[in-house]
Amino acid sequence: MPACIALALITGSWTSHAQIRADKDNSESNYEPELLTIVDLIQEGKLQHALSEANQHVVKYPKSKLGHLLKADILQAMSVELDTIGQNVSPDSEPLLKLKHQLKNRWESRGKDTRNLFPASLIDMGSHPHVLVADMSAGRLFLYQNRNEQPYLVKDYYMSVGSAGFGKEVEGDNKTPVGVYSIYKHIKSDELPDLYGEGAFPVDYPNRFDRSLKRTGYGIWLHGTPSNTYARAPWASEGCFVLSNDDLLDIENYIDIESRTPVVLTDKIEWVNADTLNQEKQKYLRILQTWKSDWESLDTEIYAKHYSQENFNFGSNNFSTWLARKREVNDGKTFVQVDLDIESLFVYPGADDMFLVRYTQHYLSNNYSGKASKEQYWKRDESGTWKIVYEG
Repeated sequence: MPACIALALITGSWTSHAQIRADKDNSESNYEPELLTIVDLIQEGKLQHALSEANQHVVKYPKSKLGHLLKADILQAMSVELDTIGQNVSPDSEPLLKLKHQLKNRWESRGKDTRNLFPASLIDMGSHPHVLVADMSAGRLFLYQNRNEQPYLVKDYYMSVGSAGFGKEVEGDNKTPVGVYSIYKHIKSDELPDLYGEGAFPVDYPNRFDRSLKRTGYGIWLHGTPSNTYARAPWASEGCFVLSNDDLLDIENYIDIESRTPVVLTDKIEWVNADTLNQEKQKYLRILQTWKSDWESLDTEIYAKHYSQENFNFGSNNFSTWLARKREVNDGKTFVQVDLDIESLFVYPGADDMFLVRYTQHYLSNNYSGKASKEQYWKRDESGTWKIVYEG
């Protein structure tokens, strides 16, 4: 009986993935479920069956380095008891460590059922049909659909991030940024080097918040893998977030360049239930409603209290100048009516007590009417009061 390979990789109890595999969407690639089936069979000591599955897997996915490694381990285990995956490879081998990291991420993510849980950052998908949410610690990219103003998990994918991890600060640090971004472009594979696989979707890093913190760098893309491999190690890019080519071609069907599909890159997702998510949504909508009502009241002093004086527009503008202008404008108004169409509202990852809302603003007054796309960053101050730290 071979030693338990997966448990040599992952501490904790072993749970069969059979039910989880059965629940997966039939349209999704079978790459990951097949790998985990092989591990399951090794766990159960069914080496001949595991070898048969591994043979089929490497024929179907000849670039699967994990598949070839598992096959080699099965053959080894048929004659000698196996203590760990890749027993015949140097334990300090960087390629082996990367493969172990990949298998660990895939295994642990499949053991979690998040169908009735939601990312706490995903407050309101607004007008977007789909949103991508990344858990970079787990190496997963989750695809959510907007169903009746509630997020619905369509599927999730194994994902690789920067070789130095995440939390980008400066150009060349090989880290993937943490924050809220938008996909604004699609670059086809025939316009790119082989490194980017079946294409790329650039995101708008650095955003307004990044620039306020003097973060540098550029060229953060969601893209595919080189032609000589199926999937990259969990930490392997220069800062991009990367899917297998099969998964990139699949997720391409849900990305809308025109509406700029949002991407929420989190260091680690905080999962909450539906009731908690809805309670949080109502809380943030009340904050916006109070700000809107105070604007419509034409009481400039009450309205201005919603804005941070100390960090007004991330410190780039003079609050007193702005306030004087607001007083002047309101003196000429007999009424103001403001309507908001929420495009998205997300708790901002990697920042304490901050949320980002994007909306279409419909403004009507006695002497002006207009429509504009806006965004606001709100942050809770030391007294616990929510203040606008950027509006534009």
